[in-house]
Amino acid sequence: MLFIASFLSWTNAGALGQGLVLSPLRSEMNIAPGTSLGGKLKITNSTDKPMSVELSAEEFRTINQQYDYAFTPESDVVKWVVFSSTDFTLLAGESKDVDFMIGVPITAEAGGRYISLFATTDSSATGGDVNSHQRVASLLYITVLGDLTQIGNLMSLNTPWLVSGDSDWSMSLQNTGSTHFHSRYTVQVQKLLGDGFLADSTDDAMILPGTVRTVSNKIPLPQLPGIYKVIYTIGLGDKPAVTESRWMVYLPGWSIIALVLLIASVVLWLLRKKLSRKN
Repeated sequence: MLFIASFLSWTNAGALGQGLVLSPLRSEMNIAPGTSLGGKLKITNSTDKPMSVELSAEEFRTINQQYDYAFTPESDVVKWVVFSSTDFTLLAGESKDVDFMIGVPITAEAGGRYISLFATTDSSATGGDVNSHQRVASLLYITVLGDLTQIGNLMSLNTPWLVSGDSDWSMSLQNTGSTHFHSRYTVQVQKLLGDGFLADSTDDAMILPGTVRTVSNKIPLPQLPGIYKVIYTIGLGDKPAVTESRWMVYLPGWSIIALVLLIASVVLWLLRKKLSRKN
């Protein structure tokens, strides 16, 4: 059985604090074959009525470059998870800490494994008018230790050359390695002539093995209009970071208006001068 959903639908459900709340929303664990590592979940009932909660585990993977997720309840990896408690009731406003253990078989190959820990409650138990389930997730990014590779490739980089306000740039990153890595990237806006950066931003994105992910973000903007050089430095796991540069013409709205007014003023002045000569 395969269940597909957007990653944001799960994280937002826990982050907004409506009804059932689960934390942490994401954890990374490094575990050697033949060993176990424990963790802890905090489950909170933020309603004013009791609720019954059930915990379960499903393996997940990405299904497109936007990183929508597919969840598989039945897999060998799910069997690695053991909860200290799977069914319990939370009173109104009550929180409960639940321990879990991830046991990696001695025969497990090195690489990334990805498990979602779900907390589920029936809304009818909290007095809801419609019988539906609320389901929130804590995602586990597990690295089975051994001979690991994190091989990133920059597949594409798209950035606008004419910018008048808030604008996005995007890139596609591939990971052909055996486990996930964080691609740390920096965007710096440099003057056409001279050194130094007028604006910059830094962020990172997790890239799972065997996937291509589209990452987008805002272009940092300078204060004044002009022609600038935008320098992108992008982390690629085990490989050296790649640096790409693009040219950008920055014309904010106020500068366009000012330019139009200036041109209109010049044209009006020329017309008046021409008329005065005729008279």
